[in-house]
Amino acid sequence: MARQKDTGWAWMCLLGTFCIRFILFGVLHSFGLIFIELIEHFGSLHGSTAWIGSLLSGLMFLFGPMDVFILRKLGTRWTAIMGAVLACVGCSVSFLADSLLFLYLSYGVLQGFGFSLLFLSATLTLNQYFEKRRSLANAVANIGSGVGTMAIVPLLQMMISEYTWRGALLITGGLVLNCAVFGALFRPFYTRQELSDMATESKNSGNVNTGNSIEATGIWNKVKPAFSVFINVRYTVVVIGVTLGIQAYFIPFNLLPDLANGMDIPEERYTWLISTIGISSIAGRLIFGRVTDMSRVNRVAFLGAASALCGVATLICPQLLHFETLLAYSVVYGLFTGVWTYLQAVSVADIHGMEKLSEGIGLMFGFQGISVLLGTPLAGWLYDITGNYATSFYVAGSLFSIGGAIILVFEVSRTCRKSELSHKSYQVEERVSDNIFYVMNTRH
Repeated sequence: MARQKDTGWAWMCLLGTFCIRFILFGVLHSFGLIFIELIEHFGSLHGSTAWIGSLLSGLMFLFGPMDVFILRKLGTRWTAIMGAVLACVGCSVSFLADSLLFLYLSYGVLQGFGFSLLFLSATLTLNQYFEKRRSLANAVANIGSGVGTMAIVPLLQMMISEYTWRGALLITGGLVLNCAVFGALFRPFYTRQELSDMATESKNSGNVNTGNSIEATGIWNKVKPAFSVFINVRYTVVVIGVTLGIQAYFIPFNLLPDLANGMDIPEERYTWLISTIGISSIAGRLIFGRVTDMSRVNRVAFLGAASALCGVATLICPQLLHFETLLAYSVVYGLFTGVWTYLQAVSVADIHGMEKLSEGIGLMFGFQGISVLLGTPLAGWLYDITGNYATSFYVAGSLFSIGGAIILVFEVSRTCRKSELSHKSYQVEERVSDNIFYVMNTRH
C-alpha cells in the first residue's frame, strides 16, 4: 500500500469529503424552496416542475457506473475537480433560464453530472483511506450533509428574498465551485505501480480487474467484470433495499415546504422544517457512528432497520397538521436518514472489501439514480391528481419500509443459517471427540 489507513492524510480526505457533502446536499435538500418559486414564476404543474430537482438528484446517482471509468482514467482528485467545474457551470447558467426545459438541461443534467463525479470521488476516497474506523469516518463525513442542509436552506431563502431565485442560483454556482478546492485534497491512495500490480494479480487469480484501465476487447467485456458484484446475493439484496428507499428519500426535502405552505405556515417557519432534518441527521450520525464501528454490530441489518423506521415516520406525516408536529417528524426523519445514508457505502465495503468497492458503489448509485428520477415527479403528479400530498407521503413511507424490511429479513435469515451451521459443526466436533475418548478408553 502507498500509505497507512486510518491515519495521516486520511484525515485530510475526510475534511475534503465533509466539505463537499456540505455543499452538495445543502443544494440538493434546499430545492424545495426553489420549487415553490418556479411554480409561481412559470405557472407550471407540480409534476413538471419536480423534474428539475429530480434530474439533479437522480443523475447524481445514475451516472455512477459511468463515473467509475472516468475515475480509473483521471483518478479521484481530477475527477472531483472536473465535477466541481461542471456543476458550477450548470448552476450558474440557470440564471438565464426562460423555460423549464432550460432548467432541465442546466440545473438538472449538467449540474447533476458534476455532482455525480464529486459524490463518487469523495465516497470512494474516504472508504479507501479508512478501514478500522470506516463507519465512524463515513458518519463524520455525512455530518457535512446535515450541516449543509442546516446552513444552506436558510441562506438560500435569504438570497431568494434579496435577489430572486435567479440571483440565488448564480451565487450558489460560485459556492459549488469551492468543491474543486476540497477535491484537490483527494491524493490517490494507490500509486500507479501498485494499481498495475493489483491488475496483474487480479488477472492471474481470475478476479475483477482493479487497475486504471480495463484490458479487454468489446464493450461487454469492459462492462461484464463490474456487474460480477451482483453474484453476491447479500449485495444484491442491499441494492434492492436502498434503491426502493432512495426513491422516497428526497420527497420530504422537496415537498415539505410546499406542504407547510398549503397549511398557511409562514415562510420563515417552514424553512426550519428542512434545517431541522439536517440538525437531527447530525445527531443520528454522532450517536450511531461509533456504535456501528463495534465488531459485533451487523451494519447491514442496521441499514435495514434505519430504512424501516424512516418509512414508518413518513407514513404518519400526512396526519400531522400543525407546525410543531411536522417539526417532530423532521427530527425523527433526519435522525434515521442520517444513519441510513452513511451506512450504504459502509455496507458495500463490508460485503465486497476494497477490491470491488468502486464497482459496488458505482452500480448501487446507478440503480438508485433511476429510482430517484421517478420519485419526486411521481409525488408531484399525485398532487396534481389528488390536490394534496397525503398519497405522495404514503407511497414514500411504503417504499422506505419495504426496502428496509427486505434487508432485515435477509439478514435475520442469514444469521439464523450461520447459527444453525455453527451448531451442527459443534455437534460433529463433539461426536468426534467422544469417539476418540471411547477408543482411548477401550484400548486401556
